[in-house]
Amino acid sequence: MSDKRKLKTLTLREKFDVINANTEVQFEDYVTCDEELATTGTLTDAEIIDIVNQDINEDNVDENDVDHTDPADFEPLLSNKEARAAINTLRSFIERCDDIEDRVFSSLLELEKIIDKKSANCLNQKKITDFFKCL
Repeated sequence: MSDKRKLKTLTLREKFDVINANTEVQFEDYVTCDEELATTGTLTDAEIIDIVNQDINEDNVDENDVDHTDPADFEPLLSNKEARAAINTLRSFIERCDDIEDRVFSSLLELEKIIDKKSANCLNQKKITDFFKCL
């Protein structure tokens, strides 16, 4: 009887024993066989740029479809407190300079009044209807 025919007639356990009889695989060898396999890695800058460029190209954005908006639209909004701090910084700089005209200080005062007015408007409680737009 040939070896192939013998394997067909054997039970599963017997087949396993026949296959493993020719090899000496220990459990530890089995568990650690892929220790050297790279499973994670870091991307280089060039690879990251390639991935981003591929994503941009896949979006298929037509130049005519893009709204040309003002770059100022993308600037973060400043809070009233941050605006007030900027004015104070500017005022302290101007006070140290020589030969500054009085109109510069009056302009700073006008800016402070605008910030104060905006701050006062923020203190008013909003109505529920303020959140709905009429179409």
